[in-house]
Amino acid sequence: MTATIDGAPTPAAADHPSTAGIVIEGLTKNYGRTEVLKGIDLHLEPGRVYGLLGANGVGKTTLMSVICNHTFRTAGTITIDGQDPRENAPLLARTCFIHEDQRWHDDYKVGHILAALEWFHPNADMALATRLLERFGVPRKTALKKLSRGQRSSLSIALSLASRAPYTFLDEPHLGLDATARSIFYEELMREVAEHPRTVVMSTHLIDEAAELFEQVLLMQKGNVVIQADVDEITSSMVVLRGLEDEVDTFVAGHEVVSRRSLGRIRSVLLRERLSREEVRDAEQRHLSVEPAGLQEIVAALGILDHPDPTTASDAPSAPDAMPAPKESS
Repeated sequence: MTATIDGAPTPAAADHPSTAGIVIEGLTKNYGRTEVLKGIDLHLEPGRVYGLLGANGVGKTTLMSVICNHTFRTAGTITIDGQDPRENAPLLARTCFIHEDQRWHDDYKVGHILAALEWFHPNADMALATRLLERFGVPRKTALKKLSRGQRSSLSIALSLASRAPYTFLDEPHLGLDATARSIFYEELMREVAEHPRTVVMSTHLIDEAAELFEQVLLMQKGNVVIQADVDEITSSMVVLRGLEDEVDTFVAGHEVVSRRSLGRIRSVLLRERLSREEVRDAEQRHLSVEPAGLQEIVAALGILDHPDPTTASDAPSAPDAMPAPKESS
């Protein structure tokens, strides 16, 4: 396989578009008797930026790790541009995945890690790596064990972006970064993707902050990808209804409720549908507010379904297998 700098599919994959990108079928991963990934089917087209979202423990890091062959799968198939990444060094050189809790030798310095980047990624841009470390304020002569949490994240970001890997995976890259450093990261990521297109898969809990970066969202729940859709498609398919609890409960009868939250007599409900104009007018007459659902609010609500309060009865349904067809406004 011939590696490309611009992140385009390999020639073989380009001849067969259905094999381009990452294709996953029936992927499972077990740790002992615990099934972490549960029969995932997924197709990630090349050259797009994906947000991998979900509550802690749903399998986001495991999914990225298995794709990059850092962790062995239990069953199922994975192909990257039509090839299996297992025991495929040329293909794996086209991927870059630095774990959120990446372990380095304590005596190594930043400069040692930087010098090794080209060994694993022949197309790496060393000048970019140096510039990013300077922007983030990461000293090259400091031992890795002395770096702060934010500096370790900055180092991972610099290595990932400078690798120029056509398939780049970012595992909670914001950890420990202050607002300024996160702004630098988002700016540099957008510049890199624009100037050197590649496939990026990024997990994050700062969802609304990073939402503009994503072309598609992969929402994981209980070891599976339950939603794969554009951000606008997801947010436009749900609404938030707020008001006095009795009025809210009366209004939502017969609607598909994702989650309910109450503060005193005020209740907030997330509905998995768009409301018609008549329904919006009805809600307003009841003095209820109808608001667009934010991506972070949707992900948080579905995450609560993964971690229910055992003391509270819940009638909220589980996440769908696919995006529903929303009601049309009349």
